[in-house]
Amino acid sequence: MTLNFKASDVTDGGMHTFEVGERKVLVTRDGDDFHAFDAICPHAGANLGDGVRCGSRIVCPWHHATFHAGDGSLIEPPALEGLKQYRVQRDGDGLSVDLDDVVPPERPAPSHQDHHTVIIGGGASGFMAAQTLRDGGYEGKITMLTAENRAPYDRTALSKAYLSGKKPADKLPLGGADWAQENKIDLREGVKVTKLDRDTRAVHLDGSDSLGFDAVIVATGATPHTLKVPGAELDGQYPLRSFRDAQALRDAAQGKHIVIIGSSFIGLEAASSLVEGAASVTVIGQDAEVLSRALTPKVGRAIRKLHEDNGVKFHLDAEVTAIEGSAKAEAVRLKSGESVKADLVLLGIGVKPNSDLLSALANEKGAVPVDAELRAAPKVYAVGDIALSLTVLGEMRVEHWRVALQEGMTAAQSILKSSDLEPMNRRVPFFWTQQYGKSLRYVGHAENLDDTHLWGNPDELKFIEFAFKDGQAVAASGMGMDKDLAAFEELLLLGRAPGAGEVRAGEFSLAERLK
Repeated sequence: MTLNFKASDVTDGGMHTFEVGERKVLVTRDGDDFHAFDAICPHAGANLGDGVRCGSRIVCPWHHATFHAGDGSLIEPPALEGLKQYRVQRDGDGLSVDLDDVVPPERPAPSHQDHHTVIIGGGASGFMAAQTLRDGGYEGKITMLTAENRAPYDRTALSKAYLSGKKPADKLPLGGADWAQENKIDLREGVKVTKLDRDTRAVHLDGSDSLGFDAVIVATGATPHTLKVPGAELDGQYPLRSFRDAQALRDAAQGKHIVIIGSSFIGLEAASSLVEGAASVTVIGQDAEVLSRALTPKVGRAIRKLHEDNGVKFHLDAEVTAIEGSAKAEAVRLKSGESVKADLVLLGIGVKPNSDLLSALANEKGAVPVDAELRAAPKVYAVGDIALSLTVLGEMRVEHWRVALQEGMTAAQSILKSSDLEPMNRRVPFFWTQQYGKSLRYVGHAENLDDTHLWGNPDELKFIEFAFKDGQAVAASGMGMDKDLAAFEELLLLGRAPGAGEVRAGEFSLAERLK
């Protein structure tokens, strides 16, 4: 198949999606230079033409994966690979793209042949670090040690598509079922690391084994908090962090009265995934409204109503004082005296970073400070949930999936000393949640919600809510306004986020402001 178009069909400095039969082709233009790519984001299938272009960056409208406008290479996850590129032919003002004429990606020069990188942790950060090393020409040895008896997988699907039964287990592995073998990764599953000796550059394993390293990436993630109330030891209570947790929960949930303790993202995603097959789902939250750390009460009420319309019940501004039952959980007792029937209890009350291996470097909250290249100490990198890293909004520890992927990518580029290295102080925190087929996206970070402004109508699930600090927008959450939220991230990155006065003056296109 061939795409034919005119130069005038694509604005200079812009991009445009063309349909060729059932396929979509994205064409970018910079002066007389045209480049053509698959228009579908390899992460989740969004049309990249519905996103934004900012200089050399093409930003996906859904999950903000970012690609280079000149060669389609991956700049930012959560996509795990770049775009397929097609050759563009020109004849006067007419241009054509033969979809069988693929431009092969440029292969980097081989390097680090006698180098050994040990990655402790098989989550998002660890996976992305290993993938980036191999994609960057790293030919040394890569050893990945994971406590789970499972290769790296998409943890974001656990509380969403996997828990609801819409995504089978064999579709969860990151990079595919044979990723480790294909990339020559020495993946060791079910392994416990007992000590990291920075002086001798050795990783000690449970037993007597140890591994030497030239570089080590600590990507040990986090552990869910547990309840500390009478009855916390009873069976029938589930965390939701690992595949094993999600599998056990899904197997046990059908037809049950389910109580979810925690009214934040994990709890609400699980509620939306489980309510269809459950006898009942009740969410208990300590705060007066759901998602109170990220959204104002007005927006939180709209999200809660979405759940209530689908049959979920809520007890908010509530405190759990006990789990009741004989051998297993049968009810959740509240401080008000009310008892909520529970055949099954799901705990969604936050996590703590697994930073024991770097405890000498961690702060009082268990976060490990790192530099702009994710280095915690010479030859030692800390990434993901344990890292206290730099962003455009200052230093913070962020537990989001995309940030974990970004940090793994940056640590690997630092080891490679890649020219593509983008220090973490040029990152913007971003996460998303999906409930009942509706996606809420959150860009930036706000320490509080004392100063906010709302565009649109949360009750119609089409809005952007801005949060300000010192008169400048530092965060925005929204639904149904994907392009503007993608543009807001780029504006934060550029230091051009709108001020509170401008936002309050009336709605305008954030995407247009980028130009």
